[in-house]
This record gives sequence, structure tokens and C-alpha cells, in this order.
Amino acid sequence: MQIILPLRCSVAVAALLLAHATYAQATEPSGPPAKMDVAAFFAANPPKPASPATEASIPLLTAGSPATETWETMFGHRTVRNVTQPAVYPVRPAPGKANGTALVIAPGGAFLSLSFDTEGMMLANYLAERGVTCFVLKYRLDSTPTDTAGFMRTVGARMRSAKPRMTRGDLIDSKAQPLAQQDGLAAIQWVRTHASDYGLDPQRIGIIGFSAGGMTAMNVATGYSAASRPDFVGVIYGGAPERPVPKDAPPIFVALAADDGLLGYAGVPIFEDWRAAGKLAELHIYAAGEHGFGMRGVPTSADHWPEHFVQWLKASHLMP
Repeated sequence: MQIILPLRCSVAVAALLLAHATYAQATEPSGPPAKMDVAAFFAANPPKPASPATEASIPLLTAGSPATETWETMFGHRTVRNVTQPAVYPVRPAPGKANGTALVIAPGGAFLSLSFDTEGMMLANYLAERGVTCFVLKYRLDSTPTDTAGFMRTVGARMRSAKPRMTRGDLIDSKAQPLAQQDGLAAIQWVRTHASDYGLDPQRIGIIGFSAGGMTAMNVATGYSAASRPDFVGVIYGGAPERPVPKDAPPIFVALAADDGLLGYAGVPIFEDWRAAGKLAELHIYAAGEHGFGMRGVPTSADHWPEHFVQWLKASHLMP
């Protein structure tokens, strides 16, 4: 049975799994057809098995094991699924360049996989060049079949359950979502505890997330303790739970594309809630970029979001 989805939803599915511009280039028609065969595309471009990441990581829990993980590549970029043991991957600036700011990065992937490179390591390397010490978060996910066909059936079922124009609340029905929140909070607390080891300011430790990682960042931003409170938050095409804005809510940066067929309406309420609470908030809505533009090069004005994020950090005195 073939999976036929509207064009924008198709791109959203691909972005959640691939986070790579090649999909859009390979599938975008010359005319404006309303539908395309996503199943046929994935059959022609299946994920390729890959070795686990060689970058050094630090587990956040003793439970679980990296042995459960399924590492793959899509168009040369790594993804990982079946994560049962959360971990952080430190990416440090060159000696003498660290500015004391730290950032936990939560990749997206519908709580079924993580776009480890395009929504993780690529941003970490970009920011490390600018003095920010980064920690890519590998958080716990829902279990998926190890075979590609079974995985794609699981993805198809999840995407078919997605509601149009999602805004607040439980945006994705995932048993792993509260586990991912725990992992995000644990990552903030771990970085703060080890701030002196990395030359960090313990009051300049933030979290940023993409899509499901953005939901994780918002769960962290509305459910922290004193030890796990992020000092700033970034939400890139993510959404928020139905929770009040904390009285000591951290500054927040929100970015999305207006043509995002999946979460294009979820970012604005975050900004409005923070603004209504009198908290520092910045919102960028780019005309085009679809869901999952990340660091992959679209190319549209959404490609400039990392520059705008750095500008916001500096203007907010969160980095020198």
C-alpha cells in the first residue's frame, strides 16, 4: 500500500527524517501537483546503515544502552533511532575562543529518530566557531522496527495522526516525550554542574531544539527546577505544551517558516505567551523554508536564522 500525502505534508515527513535539501530538490515538481508518492521516493532512496557516531559522548543515565541504537545516513547525513540511553556530545571552541556561553542542542525527528548532523553537529560546529560550547543531546525516543520498511510504516502512521495547524498541547502522541523532557533537564543540570570543567558561566547555559527537539526544549522551558533551569531557550519550528509561562521564564528565541505544513502555526503562540507574561521573546517567521530547514541549506531567507540567533544572544547579553 502506497502512502500518498499532500505536497507540504510530504515535505514535512521528509524533513523530519532527512533534514536535507536533496529531498526537496529531488521531489519538487516543475508544476504545482497537489500530491506525490512519498513511499516510492523512500523506496528509491532508503536510509543506509551507518556506524555509530565516533565523537566522544557522555551518558546521562546508567540505564539503557547504545547497543539498541540504529544509526543510518540519508544523503550523507547521520540519523539515529531506538535511543534508550540519553547522552550529550560536547563540541568545544578552539583553545582560547570559548566565551563562557553553553548550549544544549536537541535535534528533531518526531520522537522516532534524531537528525544528528543537520539539527545537531552542524549547528554545534557553527556556534563553536563563534565561541559557544555546545552539547548535542541524544535523547530517548519511541522504539521503531530495525528494518527500513517497518520504520517507514511507523513514520507514516505517526504523520497521518498529525493534526493540521497544530498550536499548543500534545503536538505529537509519543510515549517518549516526557522521557525526552527528563533528558533535556538532566543535560542542563549536567552542564551546569560541570561548568568549571569547560570554562562556562553557569548563568549562561541554554537549550535549543528543532521540531520534536523544539517541543523538548519547550517542555524543559516550562518544567524546570532551580538546578535545571535554562538561562535561554531557542525553538526552531517547534511547539509548546499547555502550561503557564513560569514566573522566572528564560528569554526565548523562536524561528519558523510561514510555509511549514506541519508546525507553521505552533511558534507564534509561544511568542505571544511569553510577551503577554512580560518576558523577553523574539520571533522570526521566514517566508519559505518548509519544515526542517535546520542547517541544511534550503535556500531561502530561513538559511540566515543561525546569524539571527547569534545576534539575539549578543543583544540579550547572553554571549559577548
